[in-house]
Amino acid sequence: MAIQRQRRRGPAVNIVPLIDVMFFLVLFFVVFTTFRTDPVGIRVDLPRAATGAVTEQSELRITVTQQGAMFINGQAASVEQVRARVQEAVARRPDTLIIVSADRRVSYDYVVRAMDAARQGGGYRIALSVEPQQ
Repeated sequence: MAIQRQRRRGPAVNIVPLIDVMFFLVLFFVVFTTFRTDPVGIRVDLPRAATGAVTEQSELRITVTQQGAMFINGQAASVEQVRARVQEAVARRPDTLIIVSADRRVSYDYVVRAMDAARQGGGYRIALSVEPQQ
């Protein structure tokens, strides 16, 4: 009785699972980098105005939400922080334009508070942000 030996196969790398893993990694990074395009988006429903004019880009944008929370260039801030940031910006460039973007349903008191903080910080060029009326 003769025993036949089977030939041993050499080590082989199966590349199909590696391709699957790489595909899922690429897909993961593509999907999640598209979500990070607007990391500091604050939802504010601006009022509409027929006489709104386009202004130059502002170095400082104060956003006031419907609940009265204030943000400077997308970062949460208190009244004192608004005052300090305006003071710093005006010290660098005295003609700094400060744009106040407030939700259309926000209480008038919150808008005045933001504008007052900007004026106390030395800002004298203050504009209100609106959307063009259609």
